[in-house]
Amino acid sequence: MSQKMNERRTKLTGQFPRTIAHPSQSSKFWAKEKDRYLRQLLISDIEEMTGREIIVYFAHPTEGINHSDPEDVSEVIDGIDGNEIDLIINTPGGSVDAVEKFVTILRQRKLDYRVIVPNLAKSGGTVIAISSQRIFLGINSELGPIDPQFVLPDLGPVPCQYISEDESQRPVIRELAKSAVIRMRQLAKKLLSEGMLKGSSSETLDEVINKISSSDTYNSHGAVIDYSEAEALGLSVEWLEPDSELWQRVWLLYCCYDHDIKIRNGRVGKIIEGARNSLARPPSY
Repeated sequence: MSQKMNERRTKLTGQFPRTIAHPSQSSKFWAKEKDRYLRQLLISDIEEMTGREIIVYFAHPTEGINHSDPEDVSEVIDGIDGNEIDLIINTPGGSVDAVEKFVTILRQRKLDYRVIVPNLAKSGGTVIAISSQRIFLGINSELGPIDPQFVLPDLGPVPCQYISEDESQRPVIRELAKSAVIRMRQLAKKLLSEGMLKGSSSETLDEVINKISSSDTYNSHGAVIDYSEAEALGLSVEWLEPDSELWQRVWLLYCCYDHDIKIRNGRVGKIIEGARNSLARPPSY
């Protein structure tokens, strides 16, 4: 571990309650924010194991990636010291434009980043995952198809691929749906060609993109792409054994976020944080 990481670790673990010193914050403020302080201590524990700093993006299952998220992620990244990070992500997905901006922020920061998925990174979350150098998956982890969806009256979410081919829909809706499909596929292909599948032939790239972006492949937007499936697709993935120390620590951290968001009774929709900086957003509805 580098001297910088050692110094950072000493500073972070020297915080209350791991020291007998009273917290620097007022007692009432510390008590109010104790869940956050505990999560940040758990983050620093994982950082010590991996030698990499951590950013967490955790969204409630009903909260999609939107245009506020990239700037929040950028704000939290300001609290890291190096350029090697692990992004722990939990998201149902989001709009193509917001996902593109999210990835752009990570890349413009010139970060060497890996993605850890404790539970789910679906749709646009999968696109963020494949933009990384490596994806870590465990027993409860799942990626998902990246076929964009539009919400239609009386039907709910419908694959844009189907809408674009439905002659009963208004021409403008069909064109918008077609555009969403093309943009998601182009973004995924660009990211893979520059990262995990760099050097692969155009035919190989097209084969992978067609599998994960077509509504005909998995027949459900919520279909599970687990470690074995991701590996078969040729993605750069690593298995975290259920009894491994890293997985146990990541899962404990995940459970803290899952509990803390749900116990807020709808007051928190997303938490983006690292060992230093932290942001929480209310639900979008």
